[in-house]
Amino acid sequence: MKASDIFGAAVRTIGLLVILYGVYDIWSGFDNFFENLIWPPSQDSDSGSNTASTLTYFVFGVPELILGVLLFFLADWLVKLSYRD
Repeated sequence: MKASDIFGAAVRTIGLLVILYGVYDIWSGFDNFFENLIWPPSQDSDSGSNTASTLTYFVFGVPELILGVLLFFLADWLVKLSYRD
């Protein structure tokens, strides 16, 4: 097994982990969004914290998912760019 093969496997593994983390963040955002629809935050507590965390899950989850997909599917291109013949 050459060094380029190991590097390609590492890039794909990192891409898969980033995809899973992005899906987890997006799923948590949906869960938090629907939870806030059923039980809206009370007015006397800091009501902005639940809404901000829902938005934060989506703001970080979507780019993570896109980055993970790019790493996973463009690993061959990254390997060719790193290890030129």
